[in-house]
Amino acid sequence: MLVALLLSPALLQEPGPDPSILFGDRWTPEARVYLTVGPSVVSITLHAKVVVKEGFGRRREELRILGQGTGVVIDSEGLVITNRHVADAGPEIHPSRVVTTVTFAEEFGGREYPAHVLSVDQESDLALLKIEGRGPFRASALGSSSNLIKGEKVVAIGAPFGNSHSVTSGILSGLHRKVKVRTQRGGTHVFQDLLQTDAAINPGNSGGPLLNVSGELIGINVATREGADGLGFAIPVDRIKEVLAQSLFDLSHRFWAGLRIREEAGTPVVTSVHPRGPAREAGLQDGDRILSVAGESIQTPSDYASLLLSRNSGEHVLIGYARNGEIGQVDLQLRPAHERNTVGLLGFEARPVRIPYRRGLFRETLPVLRIEKVHPDSPGQALGLKTGDLLIAARLECEDPDAGWQPVSTLASLVSMVRGPGFETGSANFWILRGEESLQGCIQFDDPELEPARASS
Repeated sequence: MLVALLLSPALLQEPGPDPSILFGDRWTPEARVYLTVGPSVVSITLHAKVVVKEGFGRRREELRILGQGTGVVIDSEGLVITNRHVADAGPEIHPSRVVTTVTFAEEFGGREYPAHVLSVDQESDLALLKIEGRGPFRASALGSSSNLIKGEKVVAIGAPFGNSHSVTSGILSGLHRKVKVRTQRGGTHVFQDLLQTDAAINPGNSGGPLLNVSGELIGINVATREGADGLGFAIPVDRIKEVLAQSLFDLSHRFWAGLRIREEAGTPVVTSVHPRGPAREAGLQDGDRILSVAGESIQTPSDYASLLLSRNSGEHVLIGYARNGEIGQVDLQLRPAHERNTVGLLGFEARPVRIPYRRGLFRETLPVLRIEKVHPDSPGQALGLKTGDLLIAARLECEDPDAGWQPVSTLASLVSMVRGPGFETGSANFWILRGEESLQGCIQFDDPELEPARASS
């Protein structure tokens, strides 16, 4: 659950003298903000495991720095928000050879922890990391970018050129900027709707917090404009909240829960329950208000997602809910992520095979999908699919009734077609071989995750 703690435990236990009295004019807004938020800021370092050749054919493995940046803790369980280009080593390096560490400031303990990337959103250049250590960690308070004042004082904390936990300040110079930003690896990225500041932001500040004088996070820094000095930019915090809810907190790659929730009147509410999903089996219904996850009370969909991020398929989670004025609790078992597509979307299991066919004088093989299992009360069963059927093609929308057929060779490509735009839903869309028979039919879906117009229920 997102928790914002604005004072260190030591200060809560022993208030001590008022810093404004103790330090006088030296107690600046920047110093106050750093004391408040500094314990939530981490320096991020990416290392690559490389093999070094030594004499007599010996080899050893060592770590070499790929890049550095900054992040800020947004949840007491150790969730860190940063830029994607800070957390992502790039496609040329296999993830198994990347080691990510986060380090807190020396004045706040200086602890270093391993971390791993939970999710990334390429379009917004944001990433969510999880610290691999026992919390709780100090979380930064999330402010709002809807009531910002052009000209108000702002503070940036980051690691410019590797100098960790450096503090700079300036004013909020502009809003809603569209700019091409230079990333720390020399690439560029075009952003919409950025905050502009004259606070010094340099390579290494990327991913770090931009804060108001109340110590609230109002943006994530994304370095400087290409070819311009003295102009820094940050992603607004309201945009970050949207990406967290819509993309970074996406749990579909970890497990299948079979429900969707959104915030209504300040409360997380179940908006759809899959007819064959774990949530339906547990007893949840559309309209239920979610009150708690694993015994922890929640107030927003982000709270819900945060408490489930560390869970894996097969685990049982107690979900507290309210329905028609009554309070209840269900035991929700999380199922493997692939069942979202097999059980949930299609209603059948399939594996790729190759079948022989003749083209002129030559014999060749054709990649197809062999139906291995059909789930009851599913789109696959309603279509009449049987074990052993060969799915050779699926159809996209096309004016010509004989055109639009696309070969199907993997389950992933089929799911991509069905979930993507332009899949035919009004006429034959599956082409099946069954023994000597060639069959065509229209599969209708009941997955509430599809657009309403495309789901038959």
